[in-house]
Amino acid sequence: MLNGKVLIVEDQSNFRRGLVKMIESGGLGWTVAGEASNGQDALALLDQVKPDLVLTDIRMPIMDGIEFVGHLRQSYPDLLVIILTGYKNFEYAQAAVRHGALDLLIKPCTEQDVRQVLNKASECFYERYTQQQKEFVQQRLGQDQALRAFLLDLPHTSRFTPGLNELLSGSELWLLQCNHDDFVKPDYQKSDRSLLQFALSNIVEELMKSSGVDARLILVEHDRFVLVTEHNGVGESLREEIRSASLQFLKIRLKMILMGTAQSAEHLTQLYKNTDGIVKGAADNKLAGEKESMPGMLLSLNQAKVKEMEVQLMSAILMGQSIGLQQLLDQMLTELSGKPSDEMKIGALALSIALQKLMQKEFDPDGTEPLARIPGELPQSYWTSEEVIGWLSKQVKNFILLFNNWQASKSDNVIEKAAQYIEEHYHEACRLTDVAAHVHLNPSYFSASFKKATGESFTSYVTRFRIEKAALLLRNTDMKIFEIAGAVGFDEPNYFTNVFKQRYQMSPKEYRNCDKV
Repeated sequence: MLNGKVLIVEDQSNFRRGLVKMIESGGLGWTVAGEASNGQDALALLDQVKPDLVLTDIRMPIMDGIEFVGHLRQSYPDLLVIILTGYKNFEYAQAAVRHGALDLLIKPCTEQDVRQVLNKASECFYERYTQQQKEFVQQRLGQDQALRAFLLDLPHTSRFTPGLNELLSGSELWLLQCNHDDFVKPDYQKSDRSLLQFALSNIVEELMKSSGVDARLILVEHDRFVLVTEHNGVGESLREEIRSASLQFLKIRLKMILMGTAQSAEHLTQLYKNTDGIVKGAADNKLAGEKESMPGMLLSLNQAKVKEMEVQLMSAILMGQSIGLQQLLDQMLTELSGKPSDEMKIGALALSIALQKLMQKEFDPDGTEPLARIPGELPQSYWTSEEVIGWLSKQVKNFILLFNNWQASKSDNVIEKAAQYIEEHYHEACRLTDVAAHVHLNPSYFSASFKKATGESFTSYVTRFRIEKAALLLRNTDMKIFEIAGAVGFDEPNYFTNVFKQRYQMSPKEYRNCDKV
């Protein structure tokens, strides 16, 4: 799951530590990237930790929160800020708004108060992240188009040249040549070629990814791709995997020819022409020279579509929303059913690939077969719209079945295992992420399941467990209070005392003396 980074600026160490513990163990979607006790130290940390959110107190020594946020805005005008204050004062609220604070958190605050403002911050963070991803996709599409234009010696803009030069630095290029007879059959239409191009690109990308090799695959002409990869990244065994998978899944014979390196984007045209000279003559290519500029762009868009669908589905899975997941998939099927036939087939394949990826990533994370993410069957040219939707509906049904089985298996005895882990590790950090990992669940889903089963949040449960253990030690031992605090998992004796008071309405010392009486 995507977590944002938060910087906490607070001079009261107990309160700061409490916030850190709550955020780190509460499954709130945030990770504490840094802490500071005043604005001056926080400014020095900004460039180092690059937070997505700042929680800052107002009243602090050396540099207060308002002055700190004022300096912060000069370099980070859009950074999310939540202001903490112990004074419910209109002037502070005005100052917070003036400096673009997302919210104002009044101390003392409950866990629910913190959760509320962090959830609000999460919404803003995810909205910005989504927008950044869209901008990244557009940048990637433009760069792919420019790379294709350089290779084919087509008109291009210089806007993406610096990025291409950075991509080409230290990289080598490979030409992937599909066998013409396999790729262009008499009964194949252009839409069939688009499906094959889409499927082949996913096969290559999955194999490269599983091998840990950074790569960029570009469709150059109808039956030719260019692979930009790290130097010496594509060994013979990986090339054989790609060739075998292409033949097994798509019945396409594939040649991989090392093109070499290009010192800059300007050298791509000649590099491609030199390699083109090696390939030509091997077969009578009726479509040779067909410039696939727009289909190449469509392929890049289709690849982006898979990622978009995957992110949408992942959100529902992380929240454990079986009904929401089903509704989302039903909506996707309904939208696809209204598309023209060719577009429907591409969309169906995109959703199918997204489902396959998620099935392996979430339901079989230890699986070692990367091509389990590729559908075993492609929509055929002769299929009607009803047959395409029927084919996809079967995969959706299977996906939902696997999800429900996975969810049920994860729920069996999970709370008992979690409670046992807490009992054995309460004297340690015992973070929510630790327990979630122990029971093999996503932290957000585990947090929701735990609260549903126990009636209290994970943090409250662990805190109550620790305080009850502390009470037991106070009644039955002569251990000093600071020793008891450390023995039950509290780093700060003062913080322990405050929490104990909230539970028993008296201090640990009073509790011990009361018991003696």
